[in-house]
Amino acid sequence: MSKNFEQSNILICGSPRVGKSTLINAICRKQLSKSYSSLSSSTKTIDRYSSQSVIGQITHETNFWDTPGIESWKENDVRVYMASLIETTNPLCMIYCASPGSFAILEHVAWMVSECHRNNIFCALVCTHMWMGRNRQNVVDEFCKILNTLYPQITPTKEDGIIYYDRIALVTMINSTEHVDEDFGVVKPPLGVDELIFGIAKCLKRDFMVAWFRTVSENKSFWTTMSSKLSNLLKIPYEKFNNLIEHADNFLDSLLGFPAFDDDYTIFPIQSRNSGGYNAELSSNKDSNESIFYDAEIIDMPSTSKSKILFFTLKSKDMMQQFNAALVQLGAREIRNRPSNEPDQDQYLIEVKFEDENNLKAVHDFWQVMNQTEATCKMVDNSYASSNDDVL
Repeated sequence: MSKNFEQSNILICGSPRVGKSTLINAICRKQLSKSYSSLSSSTKTIDRYSSQSVIGQITHETNFWDTPGIESWKENDVRVYMASLIETTNPLCMIYCASPGSFAILEHVAWMVSECHRNNIFCALVCTHMWMGRNRQNVVDEFCKILNTLYPQITPTKEDGIIYYDRIALVTMINSTEHVDEDFGVVKPPLGVDELIFGIAKCLKRDFMVAWFRTVSENKSFWTTMSSKLSNLLKIPYEKFNNLIEHADNFLDSLLGFPAFDDDYTIFPIQSRNSGGYNAELSSNKDSNESIFYDAEIIDMPSTSKSKILFFTLKSKDMMQQFNAALVQLGAREIRNRPSNEPDQDQYLIEVKFEDENNLKAVHDFWQVMNQTEATCKMVDNSYASSNDDVL
């Protein structure tokens, strides 16, 4: 693919007539062209909604792949089909739509979500046409029930009407266009689309986030309505952010080129350590005898307390995700991962910033103790500890 051409793919799923195409147009704030294609010999014909935009010297193409109805499929068929779609398109995310009164089999949704999670694809479960019926909360509750069953270790958090399950999935309700009920003389405005766009963005990894922002580059409503949250997410002063939007010809390139954001290795935790986030990543290792700290060492703590930074070296990239998740649980505000500049050394540097000075010092002191002694640790419940005093 040419350096002057970029492509983003998004999977959008759900039964017919739940407002998928309307949502696509609301996200991009323009009419996308519809075509039919088959991604491979093993996939059925699929609807593709696509558009192109030119940002600076780069032509960016966005494709929304609308999956066919799978209501009559068996589990293995659903999983194989989703795996094939993901492998072929490398999607930024999967958006599943259901509306009040629409037909959806919860098992099928669960299979699709779990297959996406297995391939590290973020999922947005969206109740569309929220003003069309009284059962919109039921749709949201059913979505949450699916995620609570799949990920019982995660404590969901809620912000701006969106329910987040770490960086695995979100649940929300939206109305893509103005809703008019002529019988009762009721008019309801579009609602929730800008918040959905932002919610997806902040849950994606940096390269996917950039591609997602290019997808919505022509949605001026989103950039202005969510300007305060965006400036905070991108770590750009609010006045600078607004000035870029209002006066820069290629404002998106200017935003993404801002020094605080232009870093391939930066992680901004989605929520605080007390919210229950990242438990999914940590729990995947809790029954393993392999320590996530086995190949790591602390190499420096700046002498000035104002910096609130710790530096680690990690001798293996394999455990980096769980290592970062553990640091978030310990109160990390920002984490930067990058390869070491040392020649002939396969090491990774991890720079960690903390909001709380006490957290930083506690992590540093604990690390020094661990390096000076041999110790083991496991998590048990109170009844186990009470009956095994020799453990303490």
